[in-house]
Amino acid sequence: MQNEFTNLLPSKRQSALSRDYFVRLAVVGTVLFSILTLASTVLLIPTYVFLANSVGAKEARLAHIKSTLSSEGESTLTARLTALSGNAAILTALAHAPSASDGIRAVLAVARPGITLFDFSYTPAFGTNTGTIVISGRALTRDALRKYQLALSSAPFARSADLPVSAYAKDSDIAFTITVTLAP
Repeated sequence: MQNEFTNLLPSKRQSALSRDYFVRLAVVGTVLFSILTLASTVLLIPTYVFLANSVGAKEARLAHIKSTLSSEGESTLTARLTALSGNAAILTALAHAPSASDGIRAVLAVARPGITLFDFSYTPAFGTNTGTIVISGRALTRDALRKYQLALSSAPFARSADLPVSAYAKDSDIAFTITVTLAP
Protein backbone atom coordinates (compact mmCIF):
# COMPACT_ATOMS: atom_id res chain seq x y z
CA MET A 1 0.00 0.00 0.00
CA GLN A 2 1.11 3.50 -0.69
CA ASN A 3 1.74 6.06 1.98
CA GLU A 4 -0.65 8.69 0.92
CA PHE A 5 -2.02 11.01 3.45
CA THR A 6 -5.58 11.91 3.19
CA ASN A 7 -6.59 15.18 4.62
CA LEU A 8 -9.90 14.72 6.28
CA LEU A 9 -10.27 18.33 7.40
CA PRO A 10 -12.88 20.47 5.76
CA SER A 11 -11.54 23.05 3.26
CA LYS A 12 -12.39 26.01 5.54
CA ARG A 13 -10.36 24.47 8.33
CA GLN A 14 -7.52 23.65 5.89
CA SER A 15 -7.27 27.26 4.72
CA ALA A 16 -7.35 28.51 8.37
CA LEU A 17 -4.59 26.07 9.24
CA SER A 18 -2.57 27.19 6.19
CA ARG A 19 -3.09 30.86 7.13
CA ASP A 20 -1.98 30.17 10.73
CA TYR A 21 1.13 28.44 9.39
CA PHE A 22 2.10 31.46 7.26
CA VAL A 23 1.37 33.88 10.11
CA ARG A 24 3.65 31.85 12.43
CA LEU A 25 6.29 31.76 9.69
CA ALA A 26 6.06 35.56 9.31
CA VAL A 27 6.29 36.06 13.10
CA VAL A 28 9.34 33.79 13.31
CA GLY A 29 10.96 35.66 10.35
CA THR A 30 10.25 39.03 11.98
CA VAL A 31 11.65 37.88 15.32
CA LEU A 32 14.79 36.52 13.61
CA PHE A 33 15.23 39.79 11.67
CA SER A 34 14.78 41.78 14.90
CA ILE A 35 17.34 39.62 16.70
CA LEU A 36 19.85 40.03 13.82
CA THR A 37 19.32 43.81 13.79
CA LEU A 38 19.75 44.03 17.54
CA ALA A 39 22.89 41.86 17.43
CA SER A 40 24.46 43.94 14.67
CA THR A 41 23.62 47.15 16.58
CA VAL A 42 25.25 45.75 19.70
CA LEU A 43 28.31 44.73 17.67
CA LEU A 44 28.58 48.24 16.14
CA ILE A 45 28.68 50.00 19.55
CA PRO A 46 32.46 49.44 20.06
CA THR A 47 33.16 50.79 16.57
CA TYR A 48 31.08 53.88 17.31
CA VAL A 49 32.85 54.45 20.63
CA PHE A 50 36.27 54.04 18.97
CA LEU A 51 35.42 56.49 16.16
CA ALA A 52 33.96 59.04 18.60
CA ASN A 53 37.16 58.90 20.69
CA SER A 54 39.28 59.15 17.54
CA VAL A 55 37.37 62.25 16.40
CA GLY A 56 37.85 63.81 19.82
CA ALA A 57 41.59 63.10 19.71
CA LYS A 58 41.92 64.54 16.19
CA GLU A 59 40.01 67.69 17.17
CA ALA A 60 42.25 68.12 20.22
CA ARG A 61 45.37 67.72 18.04
CA LEU A 62 44.04 70.21 15.50
CA ALA A 63 43.32 72.73 18.25
CA HIS A 64 46.86 72.24 19.60
CA ILE A 65 48.39 72.74 16.14
CA LYS A 66 46.31 75.86 15.54
CA SER A 67 47.31 77.34 18.87
CA THR A 68 50.97 76.53 18.23
CA LEU A 69 50.90 78.07 14.76
CA SER A 70 49.00 81.13 15.86
CA SER A 71 51.28 81.84 18.82
CA GLU A 72 54.78 81.36 17.45
CA GLY A 73 54.46 81.10 13.68
CA GLU A 74 51.83 83.68 12.91
CA SER A 75 54.08 86.71 13.27
CA THR A 76 56.84 85.01 11.29
CA LEU A 77 54.35 83.89 8.67
CA THR A 78 52.88 87.39 8.42
CA ALA A 79 56.35 88.89 8.00
CA ARG A 80 57.23 86.34 5.31
CA LEU A 81 53.95 86.93 3.47
CA THR A 82 54.57 90.69 3.54
CA ALA A 83 58.09 90.22 2.19
CA LEU A 84 56.87 87.82 -0.50
CA SER A 85 54.09 90.21 -1.51
CA GLY A 86 56.64 93.00 -1.83
CA ASN A 87 58.93 90.79 -3.90
CA ALA A 88 56.02 89.75 -6.12
CA ALA A 89 55.11 93.41 -6.68
CA ILE A 90 58.72 94.21 -7.64
CA LEU A 91 58.85 91.24 -10.02
CA THR A 92 55.56 92.25 -11.61
CA ALA A 93 56.85 95.79 -12.09
CA LEU A 94 60.10 94.46 -13.55
CA ALA A 95 58.18 92.33 -16.02
CA HIS A 96 56.62 95.45 -17.49
CA ALA A 97 59.73 97.64 -17.23
CA PRO A 98 61.95 98.19 -20.24
CA SER A 99 65.03 95.99 -20.20
CA ALA A 100 68.50 97.23 -19.30
CA SER A 101 69.86 96.27 -22.71
CA ASP A 102 67.26 98.46 -24.44
CA GLY A 103 68.24 101.42 -22.27
CA ILE A 104 71.98 100.90 -22.83
CA ARG A 105 71.42 100.54 -26.60
CA ALA A 106 69.51 103.82 -26.60
CA VAL A 107 72.37 105.55 -24.73
CA LEU A 108 74.94 104.10 -27.12
CA ALA A 109 72.88 105.30 -30.10
CA VAL A 110 73.41 108.96 -29.07
CA ALA A 111 76.24 110.60 -30.99
CA ARG A 112 79.31 111.14 -28.80
CA PRO A 113 82.31 112.59 -30.65
CA GLY A 114 85.25 113.01 -28.28
CA ILE A 115 83.58 110.89 -25.57
CA THR A 116 84.72 107.47 -24.36
CA LEU A 117 82.22 105.49 -22.28
CA PHE A 118 83.40 102.75 -19.95
CA ASP A 119 80.75 102.08 -17.28
CA PHE A 120 76.97 101.84 -17.16
CA SER A 121 74.68 101.30 -14.19
CA TYR A 122 70.97 100.65 -14.77
CA THR A 123 68.26 100.99 -12.12
CA PRO A 124 64.79 99.93 -13.33
CA ALA A 125 61.66 101.89 -12.55
CA PHE A 126 59.22 100.37 -10.07
CA GLY A 127 56.48 101.87 -7.99
CA THR A 128 56.88 105.64 -7.84
CA ASN A 129 60.64 105.53 -8.50
CA THR A 130 61.79 106.40 -12.00
CA GLY A 131 64.45 104.39 -13.77
CA THR A 132 67.97 105.74 -14.13
CA ILE A 133 71.10 104.98 -16.08
CA VAL A 134 74.41 106.21 -14.68
CA ILE A 135 77.05 106.66 -17.39
CA SER A 136 80.75 107.04 -16.61
CA GLY A 137 83.41 107.92 -19.11
CA ARG A 138 86.05 110.39 -20.29
CA ALA A 139 85.62 113.46 -22.48
CA LEU A 140 88.43 115.01 -24.54
CA THR A 141 87.13 118.58 -23.99
CA ARG A 142 84.53 120.52 -22.02
CA ASP A 143 82.70 121.35 -25.22
CA ALA A 144 82.39 117.66 -26.21
CA LEU A 145 81.11 116.85 -22.71
CA ARG A 146 78.53 119.67 -22.85
CA LYS A 147 77.29 118.57 -26.30
CA TYR A 148 76.97 114.97 -25.10
CA GLN A 149 75.00 116.03 -22.01
CA LEU A 150 72.63 118.14 -24.15
CA ALA A 151 72.21 115.26 -26.64
CA LEU A 152 71.30 112.91 -23.79
CA SER A 153 68.85 115.46 -22.32
CA SER A 154 67.04 115.83 -25.63
CA ALA A 155 66.91 112.07 -26.35
CA PRO A 156 63.36 110.63 -26.38
CA PHE A 157 64.15 108.00 -23.74
CA ALA A 158 65.49 110.53 -21.20
CA ARG A 159 63.63 112.91 -18.94
CA SER A 160 66.86 114.60 -17.82
CA ALA A 161 70.64 114.14 -17.89
CA ASP A 162 72.35 115.47 -14.77
CA LEU A 163 76.07 116.21 -14.76
CA PRO A 164 77.80 117.70 -11.71
CA VAL A 165 79.26 121.16 -12.30
CA SER A 166 82.57 119.95 -10.92
CA ALA A 167 83.03 117.91 -14.12
CA TYR A 168 83.71 121.20 -15.99
CA ALA A 169 86.68 122.08 -13.74
CA LYS A 170 89.24 120.59 -16.12
CA ASP A 171 89.78 121.73 -19.72
CA SER A 172 90.63 118.34 -21.22
CA ASP A 173 90.66 114.64 -20.42
CA ILE A 174 87.64 115.01 -18.13
CA ALA A 175 86.34 112.03 -16.13
CA PHE A 176 82.57 112.34 -15.75
CA THR A 177 79.48 110.60 -14.45
CA ILE A 178 76.11 111.53 -15.96
CA THR A 179 72.87 110.37 -14.35
CA VAL A 180 70.12 109.97 -16.94
CA THR A 181 66.59 109.86 -15.56
CA LEU A 182 64.49 107.71 -17.89
CA ALA A 183 61.18 108.90 -19.24
CA PRO A 184 58.19 106.73 -18.31
